[in-house]
Amino acid sequence: MSFKEKKELEALPAQIEVLEKEQQDIYTLLADPAFYKDEGEKVASAKSRMEQLENDLPKLYERWEELSDLAAAKNLI
Repeated sequence: MSFKEKKELEALPAQIEVLEKEQQDIYTLLADPAFYKDEGEKVASAKSRMEQLENDLPKLYERWEELSDLAAAKNLI
C-alpha cells in the first residue's frame, strides 16, 4: 500500500461524513414546500447537487472498502 493510498484511506471517512451531512441538508431543503417558492434556479441547483452526491457517495464507499481490504491484506489496520 502506497503512502498516497494510506493518506486517502485516512481521509475518506471525513470526506464521506461531510458529503452525507450535505446530502441530509439538501434532503431537508427539498422536503420543505416553501423552498419551491424560491427561484427555479436554486431548486434546479439543489436537485443537481443531490444527484451528484447520490452518484459520488457510493463510489467513495467502494473506494474506502477497496483500500480497507488492501490495508487488511497487508496487515496495516
